[in-house]
Amino acid sequence: MEHVNHPKHYNSHPNGIECIEIIRHYVCDIANAIKYLWRAGLKSELGMEDAEKEIEDMKKALWYIEDYRTLCRNKGCQHRPLGCAAGVVLLKLTGHDIGDVVIGYEKNVAIAIGGLLRVGIISEHTVYAVEDWEYWLNEATEAIRQRIANLEH
Repeated sequence: MEHVNHPKHYNSHPNGIECIEIIRHYVCDIANAIKYLWRAGLKSELGMEDAEKEIEDMKKALWYIEDYRTLCRNKGCQHRPLGCAAGVVLLKLTGHDIGDVVIGYEKNVAIAIGGLLRVGIISEHTVYAVEDWEYWLNEATEAIRQRIANLEH
């Protein structure tokens, strides 16, 4: 049951952080994007090269980011300002700051996860974000695209 309840690709972080500890505090699309970045390069699939699987996970992360962006454009997401650094809120909610979470990841993946950690934190059923949350979505998107380009070459 370990491969179901605590799969290695979500539970092999250098700091011992399990993915669910972090993503449970984020809106669905952002949580899913973080999840796919978290496991990128760690999960294998029969019939796929490891780099091919990592690219697939990166593209899934992009899909969720774009879905969130579309949702916000069409329905107008209501983000309340954090009033402090996103890392402070994350630390308060999980005991881990952004630096703890991104350590050990390839540079572009770390940038992408770090950007997404600043978007859509949920606390007491309210979504909070830094003022420039769209900037962080763009940073994450660009970093993911760069990682994909590096893997394809």
